Amino acid sequence: MTTSSSAPVFLLGVSGGIAAYKAADIVSRLKKTGADVHVAMTEAATRFVAPLTFAALSGNRVVCGIFPAEASSTEEAYPHLYPATRAEVFVVAPATADVIARLAQGLGNDAVTVAALSLSPTCRRYFAPTMNVEMWRQAVVQENIRRLEERGWIRIGPESGALACGMTGEGRMSEPADIVAAVMGAGALQPLQGRKVLVLSGPTREYLDPVRYISNASSGKMGKALAETAAQMGARVVMITGPVDDAQLPRASGVVCRMVTSADDLLSEGRNHYPDSDIVVYAAAVADYRPATFQPEKLPKTPGGLSLPLEATPDVAATLNQAKRDGQITLGFALQTHDGEARAKEKLAAKHLDGIVLNAPDALGAESATYRFFSADGVRQEWGVLSKSTCARRLLDYAASRLTVSGTT
Repeated sequence: MTTSSSAPVFLLGVSGGIAAYKAADIVSRLKKTGADVHVAMTEAATRFVAPLTFAALSGNRVVCGIFPAEASSTEEAYPHLYPATRAEVFVVAPATADVIARLAQGLGNDAVTVAALSLSPTCRRYFAPTMNVEMWRQAVVQENIRRLEERGWIRIGPESGALACGMTGEGRMSEPADIVAAVMGAGALQPLQGRKVLVLSGPTREYLDPVRYISNASSGKMGKALAETAAQMGARVVMITGPVDDAQLPRASGVVCRMVTSADDLLSEGRNHYPDSDIVVYAAAVADYRPATFQPEKLPKTPGGLSLPLEATPDVAATLNQAKRDGQITLGFALQTHDGEARAKEKLAAKHLDGIVLNAPDALGAESATYRFFSADGVRQEWGVLSKSTCARRLLDYAASRLTVSGTT
Protein backbone atom coordinates (compact mmCIF):
# COMPACT_ATOMS: atom_id res chain seq x y z
CA MET A 1 0.00 0.00 0.00
CA THR A 2 1.38 3.43 -0.85
CA THR A 3 0.65 6.86 0.56
CA SER A 4 1.06 10.27 -1.03
CA SER A 5 4.47 11.75 -0.34
CA SER A 6 2.74 14.91 0.83
CA ALA A 7 0.87 13.06 3.60
CA PRO A 8 1.97 13.91 7.14
CA VAL A 9 4.26 11.25 8.63
CA PHE A 10 3.21 9.77 11.98
CA LEU A 11 5.36 7.38 13.97
CA LEU A 12 3.60 5.35 16.68
CA GLY A 13 5.77 3.81 19.37
CA VAL A 14 4.13 0.79 21.02
CA SER A 15 5.48 -0.49 24.34
CA GLY A 16 4.61 -3.62 26.29
CA GLY A 17 1.40 -2.93 28.16
CA ILE A 18 -1.96 -4.67 27.98
CA ALA A 19 -3.32 -1.55 26.24
CA ALA A 20 -1.10 -2.36 23.24
CA TYR A 21 -4.14 -3.86 21.54
CA LYS A 22 -5.71 -0.36 21.48
CA ALA A 23 -2.75 0.90 19.44
CA ALA A 24 -4.15 -0.95 16.43
CA ASP A 25 -7.22 1.30 16.58
CA ILE A 26 -4.95 4.37 16.76
CA VAL A 27 -3.19 3.29 13.55
CA SER A 28 -6.51 2.68 11.82
CA ARG A 29 -7.90 6.09 12.82
CA LEU A 30 -4.74 7.92 11.76
CA LYS A 31 -4.77 6.19 8.38
CA LYS A 32 -8.33 7.39 7.81
CA THR A 33 -7.09 10.99 8.09
CA GLY A 34 -4.76 10.39 5.14
CA ALA A 35 -1.60 10.20 7.24
CA ASP A 36 1.44 8.09 6.42
CA VAL A 37 1.60 5.93 9.56
CA HIS A 38 4.62 3.93 10.74
CA VAL A 39 4.99 1.77 13.85
CA ALA A 40 7.95 0.95 16.09
CA MET A 41 7.56 -1.71 18.79
CA THR A 42 9.50 -2.75 21.84
CA GLU A 43 10.22 -6.48 22.17
CA ALA A 44 7.72 -6.62 25.04
CA ALA A 45 5.01 -5.08 22.85
CA THR A 46 5.31 -7.96 20.38
CA ARG A 47 4.20 -10.29 23.20
CA PHE A 48 0.82 -8.54 23.21
CA VAL A 49 0.20 -7.76 19.51
CA ALA A 50 1.89 -9.31 16.49
CA PRO A 51 3.84 -6.86 14.28
CA LEU A 52 1.92 -8.25 11.29
CA THR A 53 -1.23 -6.57 12.64
CA PHE A 54 0.36 -3.13 12.51
CA ALA A 55 1.96 -3.80 9.12
CA ALA A 56 -1.42 -4.70 7.65
CA LEU A 57 -3.15 -1.64 9.15
CA SER A 58 -0.42 0.88 8.32
CA GLY A 59 0.73 -0.45 4.96
CA ASN A 60 4.33 0.00 6.11
CA ARG A 61 6.98 -2.26 7.56
CA VAL A 62 7.08 -2.36 11.36
CA VAL A 63 10.34 -1.62 13.14
CA CYS A 64 10.82 -4.12 15.98
CA GLY A 65 14.54 -3.88 16.63
CA ILE A 66 17.67 -1.87 16.00
CA PHE A 67 19.62 -4.72 14.36
CA PRO A 68 17.74 -5.92 11.26
CA ALA A 69 18.29 -9.54 10.27
CA GLU A 70 18.25 -8.50 6.63
CA ALA A 71 17.68 -5.29 4.72
CA SER A 72 16.43 -4.84 1.16
CA SER A 73 17.06 -1.08 1.14
CA THR A 74 19.31 1.52 2.76
CA GLU A 75 16.50 2.69 5.00
CA GLU A 76 15.81 -0.80 6.29
CA ALA A 77 19.48 -1.09 7.20
CA TYR A 78 19.13 1.89 9.55
CA PRO A 79 15.97 1.31 11.61
CA HIS A 80 17.22 3.77 14.23
CA LEU A 81 16.99 6.59 11.67
CA TYR A 82 14.06 5.70 9.43
CA PRO A 83 11.25 6.55 9.60
CA ALA A 84 12.04 8.56 12.76
CA THR A 85 13.99 11.34 11.03
CA ARG A 86 11.02 12.02 8.72
CA ALA A 87 8.32 11.89 11.41
CA GLU A 88 6.28 15.03 11.98
CA VAL A 89 4.45 13.50 14.96
CA PHE A 90 5.72 10.83 17.35
CA VAL A 91 3.22 9.17 19.67
CA VAL A 92 4.10 6.58 22.31
CA ALA A 93 0.94 4.65 23.14
CA PRO A 94 0.82 2.80 25.35
CA ALA A 95 3.65 4.40 27.31
CA THR A 96 4.55 2.09 30.18
CA ALA A 97 6.45 3.18 33.29
CA ASP A 98 9.52 1.47 31.89
CA VAL A 99 9.53 3.18 28.50
CA ILE A 100 8.73 6.56 30.11
CA ALA A 101 11.79 6.12 32.36
CA ARG A 102 14.04 5.29 29.42
CA LEU A 103 12.73 8.16 27.32
CA ALA A 104 13.29 10.54 30.24
CA GLN A 105 16.89 9.35 30.60
CA GLY A 106 17.64 9.61 26.90
CA LEU A 107 18.38 5.90 26.51
CA GLY A 108 18.21 4.22 23.11
CA ASN A 109 18.13 0.47 23.62
CA ASP A 110 15.08 -0.59 21.62
CA ALA A 111 13.14 0.45 18.52
CA VAL A 112 10.94 2.95 20.38
CA THR A 113 13.54 4.76 22.48
CA VAL A 114 16.14 4.92 19.71
CA ALA A 115 13.50 6.38 17.41
CA ALA A 116 12.86 9.10 20.00
CA LEU A 117 16.55 10.05 19.88
CA SER A 118 16.42 10.36 16.08
CA LEU A 119 13.45 12.76 15.82
CA SER A 120 13.89 16.19 14.29
CA PRO A 121 13.66 19.21 16.64
CA THR A 122 10.33 20.22 15.09
CA CYS A 123 8.67 16.82 15.56
CA ARG A 124 5.72 16.95 17.93
CA ARG A 125 6.03 14.41 20.74
CA TYR A 126 3.15 12.80 22.67
CA PHE A 127 2.91 9.99 25.19
CA ALA A 128 -0.14 8.20 26.59
CA PRO A 129 0.76 6.59 29.93
CA THR A 130 -0.72 3.29 31.05
CA MET A 131 0.13 1.32 34.20
CA ASN A 132 -1.13 0.06 37.54
CA VAL A 133 -2.42 2.81 39.85
CA GLU A 134 0.30 2.18 42.44
CA MET A 135 2.98 2.42 39.77
CA TRP A 136 1.44 5.66 38.50
CA ARG A 137 1.62 7.20 41.97
CA GLN A 138 5.29 6.42 42.51
CA ALA A 139 7.40 9.56 42.94
CA VAL A 140 10.02 8.35 40.46
CA VAL A 141 7.37 7.79 37.78
CA GLN A 142 5.99 11.30 38.29
CA GLU A 143 9.52 12.70 38.15
CA ASN A 144 10.15 10.98 34.81
CA ILE A 145 6.86 12.33 33.45
CA ARG A 146 7.82 15.84 34.52
CA ARG A 147 11.16 15.48 32.74
CA LEU A 148 9.45 14.61 29.48
CA GLU A 149 6.94 17.43 29.79
CA GLU A 150 9.72 19.90 30.56
CA ARG A 151 11.34 18.86 27.27
CA GLY A 152 8.18 19.59 25.32
CA TRP A 153 6.48 16.19 25.34
CA ILE A 154 2.69 16.40 25.61
CA ARG A 155 1.02 13.91 27.93
CA ILE A 156 -2.37 12.44 27.00
CA GLY A 157 -4.09 10.90 30.03
CA PRO A 158 -4.12 8.58 31.81
CA GLU A 159 -7.75 8.14 32.77
CA SER A 160 -9.21 6.74 35.99
CA GLY A 161 -11.28 3.57 36.07
CA ALA A 162 -11.12 -0.21 36.28
CA LEU A 163 -7.66 -1.56 35.42
CA ALA A 164 -6.75 -4.90 33.88
CA CYS A 165 -5.05 -5.95 37.14
CA GLY A 166 -8.37 -5.71 38.99
CA MET A 167 -7.62 -2.47 40.79
CA THR A 168 -9.41 0.84 40.26
CA GLY A 169 -7.76 4.24 39.87
CA GLU A 170 -5.51 6.24 37.57
CA GLY A 171 -3.59 4.37 34.93
CA ARG A 172 -5.99 3.55 32.08
CA MET A 173 -4.67 4.63 28.70
CA SER A 174 -6.84 7.25 27.03
CA GLU A 175 -9.16 5.93 24.36
CA PRO A 176 -7.78 5.81 20.79
CA ALA A 177 -10.32 8.38 19.57
CA ASP A 178 -9.18 10.85 22.25
CA ILE A 179 -5.51 10.24 21.47
CA VAL A 180 -6.01 10.80 17.75
CA ALA A 181 -8.07 13.94 18.40
CA ALA A 182 -5.27 15.32 20.61
CA VAL A 183 -2.44 14.67 18.17
CA MET A 184 -4.35 15.90 15.14
CA GLY A 185 -4.88 19.33 16.73
CA ALA A 186 -8.51 19.81 15.76
CA GLY A 187 -7.95 18.28 12.34
CA ALA A 188 -4.72 20.03 11.35
CA LEU A 189 -1.19 18.79 11.85
CA GLN A 190 0.18 22.26 12.61
CA PRO A 191 -2.80 24.59 13.04
CA LEU A 192 -0.56 27.61 13.71
CA GLN A 193 1.67 27.15 10.68
CA GLY A 194 2.73 30.56 9.40
CA ARG A 195 1.39 32.38 12.47
CA LYS A 196 3.26 34.54 14.94
CA VAL A 197 2.61 33.96 18.63
CA LEU A 198 3.75 36.40 21.31
CA VAL A 199 4.08 35.00 24.83
CA LEU A 200 4.71 37.26 27.83
CA SER A 201 6.06 35.21 30.71
CA GLY A 202 7.75 35.10 34.10
CA PRO A 203 7.79 37.57 36.97
CA THR A 204 8.94 41.17 36.87
CA ARG A 205 11.30 42.78 39.38
CA GLU A 206 10.72 46.34 40.54
CA TYR A 207 13.90 47.61 42.19
CA LEU A 208 14.04 49.78 45.29
CA ASP A 209 17.81 50.11 45.15
CA PRO A 210 20.58 48.23 43.30
CA VAL A 211 20.05 45.01 45.29
CA ARG A 212 16.46 45.00 46.63
CA TYR A 213 13.28 44.53 44.61
CA ILE A 214 9.57 43.68 44.74
CA SER A 215 8.61 40.53 42.84
CA ASN A 216 6.60 37.31 43.13
CA ALA A 217 6.96 33.52 42.98
CA SER A 218 6.28 33.00 39.28
CA SER A 219 8.60 30.35 37.84
CA GLY A 220 7.92 30.94 34.14
CA LYS A 221 6.96 27.28 33.58
CA MET A 222 3.64 28.14 31.97
CA GLY A 223 5.27 30.61 29.59
CA LYS A 224 7.80 27.99 28.58
CA ALA A 225 5.03 25.45 27.97
CA LEU A 226 3.12 27.96 25.85
CA ALA A 227 6.15 28.89 23.77
CA GLU A 228 7.22 25.31 23.11
CA THR A 229 3.67 24.16 22.35
CA ALA A 230 3.08 27.05 19.95
CA ALA A 231 6.31 26.13 18.13
CA GLN A 232 5.20 22.49 17.90
CA MET A 233 1.94 23.75 16.37
CA GLY A 234 3.92 25.46 13.62
CA ALA A 235 4.06 29.05 14.89
CA ARG A 236 6.92 31.52 14.93
CA VAL A 237 7.20 32.41 18.60
CA VAL A 238 8.58 35.38 20.48
CA MET A 239 8.69 34.90 24.24
CA ILE A 240 9.36 37.94 26.40
CA THR A 241 10.23 36.84 29.90
CA GLY A 242 11.16 38.37 33.19
CA PRO A 243 13.98 36.88 35.28
CA VAL A 244 13.65 33.06 35.46
CA ASP A 245 15.98 30.09 35.85
CA ASP A 246 17.71 29.01 32.66
CA ALA A 247 15.80 25.71 32.87
CA GLN A 248 12.56 27.63 32.26
CA LEU A 249 13.67 29.02 28.91
CA PRO A 250 12.17 27.20 25.90
CA ARG A 251 14.48 24.99 23.87
CA ALA A 252 12.25 24.46 20.82
CA SER A 253 13.36 25.68 17.43
CA GLY A 254 11.34 28.60 16.12
CA VAL A 255 11.28 30.35 19.51
CA VAL A 256 13.07 33.68 20.06
CA CYS A 257 13.51 34.78 23.69
CA ARG A 258 13.76 38.36 24.90
CA MET A 259 14.84 38.86 28.52
CA VAL A 260 13.48 41.81 30.49
CA THR A 261 13.36 42.88 34.13
CA SER A 262 10.60 45.33 35.03
CA ALA A 263 6.99 45.94 34.00
CA ASP A 264 8.14 48.94 31.98
CA ASP A 265 10.67 46.74 30.17
CA LEU A 266 8.01 44.12 29.47
CA LEU A 267 5.65 46.72 28.03
CA SER A 268 8.37 48.35 25.93
CA GLU A 269 9.53 45.05 24.43
CA GLY A 270 5.93 43.93 23.97
CA ARG A 271 5.22 46.98 21.83
CA ASN A 272 7.96 45.85 19.44
CA HIS A 273 6.23 42.55 18.70
CA TYR A 274 2.53 43.11 19.40
CA PRO A 275 1.43 44.68 16.07
CA ASP A 276 2.28 41.70 13.82
CA SER A 277 1.42 38.93 16.28
CA ASP A 278 -1.61 36.79 15.44
CA ILE A 279 -1.94 35.48 19.00
CA VAL A 280 -0.79 37.19 22.19
CA VAL A 281 -0.77 35.26 25.47
CA TYR A 282 -0.28 37.19 28.70
CA ALA A 283 1.20 34.63 31.09
CA ALA A 284 3.56 37.02 32.88
CA ALA A 285 3.11 37.66 36.60
CA VAL A 286 3.66 41.42 36.49
CA ALA A 287 4.35 43.04 39.86
CA ASP A 288 1.38 45.32 40.54
CA TYR A 289 3.40 47.91 42.45
CA ARG A 290 6.91 49.34 42.44
CA PRO A 291 8.80 51.69 44.76
CA ALA A 292 7.80 55.26 43.95
CA THR A 293 11.48 56.30 44.02
CA PHE A 294 14.53 54.29 43.01
CA GLN A 295 17.53 54.80 45.26
CA PRO A 296 20.83 54.65 43.30
CA GLU A 297 22.73 53.44 46.38
CA LYS A 298 21.89 50.57 48.71
CA LEU A 299 19.74 51.86 51.56
CA PRO A 300 21.24 51.21 54.99
CA LYS A 301 19.19 49.39 57.60
CA THR A 302 17.86 51.82 60.18
CA PRO A 303 16.14 51.27 63.54
CA GLY A 304 12.37 51.60 63.62
CA GLY A 305 11.53 50.12 60.22
CA LEU A 306 11.02 51.69 56.84
CA SER A 307 8.06 53.38 55.19
CA LEU A 308 8.09 52.52 51.50
CA PRO A 309 5.81 54.53 49.19
CA LEU A 310 4.59 52.45 46.23
CA GLU A 311 3.04 53.31 42.90
CA ALA A 312 1.18 51.16 40.39
CA THR A 313 3.05 49.57 37.51
CA PRO A 314 1.58 49.82 34.00
CA ASP A 315 -1.16 47.36 33.08
CA VAL A 316 0.73 45.62 30.28
CA ALA A 317 -2.18 43.65 28.81
CA ALA A 318 -4.67 46.52 28.88
CA THR A 319 -2.13 48.95 27.41
CA LEU A 320 -1.04 46.70 24.55
CA ASN A 321 -4.60 45.68 23.76
CA GLN A 322 -5.56 49.29 23.14
CA ALA A 323 -3.97 48.70 19.72
CA LYS A 324 -5.70 45.35 19.17
CA ARG A 325 -6.61 44.83 15.52
CA ASP A 326 -9.38 42.81 13.90
CA GLY A 327 -8.57 39.11 13.82
CA GLN A 328 -5.92 39.29 16.55
CA ILE A 329 -6.50 36.85 19.43
CA THR A 330 -5.44 37.83 22.95
CA LEU A 331 -5.51 35.48 25.95
CA GLY A 332 -4.60 35.83 29.60
CA PHE A 333 -4.36 34.20 33.01
CA ALA A 334 -5.98 35.15 36.31
CA LEU A 335 -4.42 33.86 39.52
CA GLN A 336 -6.87 34.45 42.34
CA THR A 337 -7.22 33.47 46.00
CA HIS A 338 -10.97 34.18 46.25
CA ASP A 339 -13.96 35.20 44.11
CA GLY A 340 -12.02 33.61 41.25
CA GLU A 341 -14.70 33.41 38.58
CA ALA A 342 -16.00 36.95 39.13
CA ARG A 343 -12.51 38.46 39.16
CA ALA A 344 -11.41 36.49 36.11
CA LYS A 345 -14.42 37.72 34.15
CA GLU A 346 -13.69 41.30 35.24
CA LYS A 347 -10.14 40.99 33.89
CA LEU A 348 -11.43 39.37 30.71
CA ALA A 349 -13.50 42.46 29.95
CA ALA A 350 -11.21 45.15 31.34
CA LYS A 351 -8.15 43.94 29.42
CA HIS A 352 -10.04 43.28 26.14
CA LEU A 353 -9.12 39.58 26.09
CA ASP A 354 -10.70 36.85 24.00
CA GLY A 355 -10.19 34.25 26.71
CA ILE A 356 -8.80 33.86 30.21
CA VAL A 357 -7.59 30.91 32.30
CA LEU A 358 -8.31 30.93 36.04
CA ASN A 359 -5.93 29.24 38.45
CA ALA A 360 -4.84 29.52 42.09
CA PRO A 361 -1.58 30.25 43.96
CA ASP A 362 -0.69 26.54 44.16
CA ALA A 363 0.01 26.75 40.42
CA LEU A 364 3.12 28.86 41.10
CA GLY A 365 6.19 26.73 40.40
CA ALA A 366 4.09 23.55 40.05
CA GLU A 367 4.10 21.12 37.13
CA SER A 368 0.30 20.93 37.04
CA ALA A 369 -2.69 22.79 38.46
CA THR A 370 -6.45 23.12 38.34
CA TYR A 371 -7.69 25.35 35.53
CA ARG A 372 -10.96 26.92 34.42
CA PHE A 373 -11.43 28.71 31.12
CA PHE A 374 -13.74 31.61 30.22
CA SER A 375 -14.12 33.29 26.85
CA ALA A 376 -15.45 36.68 25.83
CA ASP A 377 -18.19 34.95 23.83
CA GLY A 378 -19.56 33.10 26.85
CA VAL A 379 -17.69 29.78 26.84
CA ARG A 380 -17.07 28.37 30.34
CA GLN A 381 -15.06 25.16 30.71
CA GLU A 382 -13.85 23.23 33.76
CA TRP A 383 -10.50 21.92 32.60
CA GLY A 384 -9.66 20.31 35.93
CA VAL A 385 -6.12 19.24 36.85
CA LEU A 386 -3.79 19.47 33.85
CA SER A 387 -0.09 19.58 33.26
CA LYS A 388 1.05 22.99 32.10
CA SER A 389 1.87 21.58 28.68
CA THR A 390 -1.65 20.22 28.31
CA CYS A 391 -3.14 23.51 29.50
CA ALA A 392 -1.00 25.35 26.95
CA ARG A 393 -2.21 23.06 24.17
CA ARG A 394 -5.86 23.56 25.07
CA LEU A 395 -5.48 27.31 25.20
CA LEU A 396 -3.65 27.47 21.87
CA ASP A 397 -6.12 25.08 20.25
CA TYR A 398 -8.84 27.55 21.28
CA ALA A 399 -6.84 30.42 19.80
CA ALA A 400 -6.34 28.50 16.55
CA SER A 401 -10.08 27.83 16.33
CA ARG A 402 -10.83 31.53 16.87
CA LEU A 403 -8.43 32.50 14.07
CA THR A 404 -10.38 30.20 11.79
CA VAL A 405 -13.73 31.62 12.89
CA SER A 406 -12.50 35.18 12.37
CA GLY A 407 -11.63 34.34 8.78
CA THR A 408 -7.88 34.92 9.13
CA THR A 409 -6.85 31.47 7.95
